[in-house]
Amino acid sequence: MHKGISKDSFVGVGAIILLALWSVSLFLLALLSGAEAAGGVTSVAANSSNALPWLVPIVLTYVTWKRQILGGSLLILFGIASIFIFNTYLSAVALIIISAPSILLGALLMTQNIWDKSIQLTDEQPL
Repeated sequence: MHKGISKDSFVGVGAIILLALWSVSLFLLALLSGAEAAGGVTSVAANSSNALPWLVPIVLTYVTWKRQILGGSLLILFGIASIFIFNTYLSAVALIIISAPSILLGALLMTQNIWDKSIQLTDEQPL
């Protein structure tokens, strides 16, 4: 039994692509944001420790690709945790950019997976 995203699920694949773009963008923003003062590769390398927490969404993207329900649940938990860890509730922009995509995409992926399974169950039942 395949537990990842089915090949014909445009919603699931689209959500995974959006999730990958969002997580890589956050990582690159965190990596390059502290390196603007001195510039160059050395300042990016010096700032790399600040970008390490933003590898979590990239790992969650992989987990979500393999196990949609588990990954969606972890994405929702990451989004809720990021509200308090990064204090995104203080700024609407930070809340929309950092926390909301994780929560919304996690919920979308979980809902889509449950919806696909319920359709498969009804297709298997005789009329």
